[in-house]
Amino acid sequence: MSYAEEIERAAEECRRRSALLLDELEGVARRTANTNRELSEQSIADMREFWAAHAEELEKARATAEEQERQEAEVREQREAIARSMAARRANREVAPVDDEDEEAAFYQRKSWLI
Repeated sequence: MSYAEEIERAAEECRRRSALLLDELEGVARRTANTNRELSEQSIADMREFWAAHAEELEKARATAEEQERQEAEVREQREAIARSMAARRANREVAPVDDEDEEAAFYQRKSWLI
């Protein structure tokens, strides 16, 4: 057997094995795609089942969260109103004299009441 025939035979064996490997890879890719599709469909079905089974609980939780948020906003609004009211009362508590040259004001503003 000549070297050319040996090289040709080795090349043919390499092509045959490459073709087998490519076929095997295509089969793996096909099976992977099928498994992926099946898992996607199953996941979608499971998710729909979950949402259907827990829809009432999720709705209650959402309603509870909205009610709590509403109550917190109401409490915050009341606190702000109380703070505004207290600030207005403090502002009106101290009255500044209208006229600094008021004669009677000097009498009441003296430092000592001892005569």
